[in-house]
Amino acid sequence: MSTYETLKGLKVKFLSADTSGDRLQVGEIFYNSTDFKLKSHIAVDAWSAGGNMITARGNGGASGSQTAAFVASGYTTTGVANTEEYNGVGFAIGGDVNTARPQTAGAGTLTAGLIAGGFAPPSTGKTEEYNGTSWSEQNDMNVERRTMSGTAGTQTAALYFGGYRDITPTPNGAMNSTESYNGTSWTAEPALNTAVWQNTGDGIQTAAVSVGGPPTQTEHYDGSSWTTDAAINTVKLSAGAAGTTSNILVYGGTTDGGDTGLTATTELYNGTSWSEVADLGTARRGLGKGGDYNSAVAMGGLGPAKSNTEEFNISTSTILGASWSSGGNMGTARYNLGSAIAGTQTAALAFGGHKPVKANTEEYNGSSWSEQNDLNTGRAQLAGAGTQTAGLGFGGTPNDTNALSEEYDGTSWTEGNDLNTARRLLAGAGTQTAGLGFGGGPPNTADSEEYNGTSWSEGNNLNTARRGLVGAGTQTAALAMGGTPSKVEEYNGTSWSNANDLITDRAYLTGLGLQTAALAMGGLPAINKNMVEEYDGTNFTVTAGLATPRSEAGGAGTTTAGLTFAGTPGDSGIVTTEEFTGASTTVNAAKSIDFD
Repeated sequence: MSTYETLKGLKVKFLSADTSGDRLQVGEIFYNSTDFKLKSHIAVDAWSAGGNMITARGNGGASGSQTAAFVASGYTTTGVANTEEYNGVGFAIGGDVNTARPQTAGAGTLTAGLIAGGFAPPSTGKTEEYNGTSWSEQNDMNVERRTMSGTAGTQTAALYFGGYRDITPTPNGAMNSTESYNGTSWTAEPALNTAVWQNTGDGIQTAAVSVGGPPTQTEHYDGSSWTTDAAINTVKLSAGAAGTTSNILVYGGTTDGGDTGLTATTELYNGTSWSEVADLGTARRGLGKGGDYNSAVAMGGLGPAKSNTEEFNISTSTILGASWSSGGNMGTARYNLGSAIAGTQTAALAFGGHKPVKANTEEYNGSSWSEQNDLNTGRAQLAGAGTQTAGLGFGGTPNDTNALSEEYDGTSWTEGNDLNTARRLLAGAGTQTAGLGFGGGPPNTADSEEYNGTSWSEGNNLNTARRGLVGAGTQTAALAMGGTPSKVEEYNGTSWSNANDLITDRAYLTGLGLQTAALAMGGLPAINKNMVEEYDGTNFTVTAGLATPRSEAGGAGTTTAGLTFAGTPGDSGIVTTEEFTGASTTVNAAKSIDFD
């Protein structure tokens, strides 16, 4: 029999609030000394927005983790061949598949991916492997099939099950066929108990789950046979799935096989029964799947083609995707204006612009714009640098091009020494006492000049002469993005060097941030007016798109708290402002339960 002295346990923590003191593990019991209650934390489950896909699509082959996933091929209004790679924040373009086809299915990881099957048309058994850069043709499946995301495993140990076959010779229709892949060839495995198509699933090659498809039962695979288990609560066809045989999450899909039955419901299977958890923000079918049951990702989908991404988490952390929200309207509609590139989301400066040419100056305080003293010379297509209380505006038009330079002290503008080269449609970076102006035209110029607070001096030229570009960063660490032609270059205070290009070539875009953390927003051609790309000092990825399509706008702030304002469309420009909040992870108290 145990004695009192031999009994051991853990101390109950005393905390003044549910989130104070040491971080609590899910399930840990603590005493809240403010509420005078014994409490515990349970896990929070929720979907949150991720970065948008570059091309809206559904029915692609997808796999990977929540922070390293791919979607290959698929369907927009036609089949597409390109691959998109997701890093947990935004998408980048990957290699094209060899055979474009919707209704294919993916397995594996971002750097060791696999797609097989699809609708070529007709149904196909084509198989391709991905190394993170390019796709290579492999041996075909034994049985052609399409319309399934019933897949599990890795590139060298995969399992594909179910699907639909519409090719002679028979059999045709829904299939119960299961095949395994060893990195070289396909082998027939024990068949599902019920033929299904538009099914989904996940797991590993020797322990998988198949869910949905007409009919909507669940089947469990143990490496040698399939067992029918509890049916999911909500009928799901063409859904996403992530997890294992003991914990699998199934999300989205359609209840009727088409767009009228789209569902956002999400269910978690514990190996025995199904329970409802948080719904997707957007109902859809044919979505790209990836991740685990407690950190899943839903990419794109149909009903019609969608670009939005959502992330699911069961944890005491909430991952919030980047987003745009409406700010206060400007007093004067305009485009091709100047802005203080070093300004902030709560202290921005806008000046000049057209149409017609304007001298108006406005300051933003984080909620509203207020009119200030005008520029001495009204102009458009000028560049800006500095802050709200120490601004710099230079170049622009009318009179074709001009070299004028003006300084703002938070109240009024004063004429400064001119640029050495008159130009418009140029870009700026830096501050009022350490500014940088580069590019512009016409004709296109590569000229780069530095400002020391008094005068401009010639610096080394851009590698590519261009106009309609945008700048970010400082005088000794600047970034030049886009333009005509569209290029990206970095400046180290002495010379310019070529960097990785924007995902989508464009001009008349807006920029903000630093050389190692910048945004490139909107621009022309018109198809890009909503697009936003984020630069990490090496590569661009697509992040949350603008709510209002625009080009030739102003910008300020950072990649965590940015701002864009004015611009086109509209012959006289627009007045709307949007505020950017970067992706973030916040620690919360999960769900706190009381032991009353």
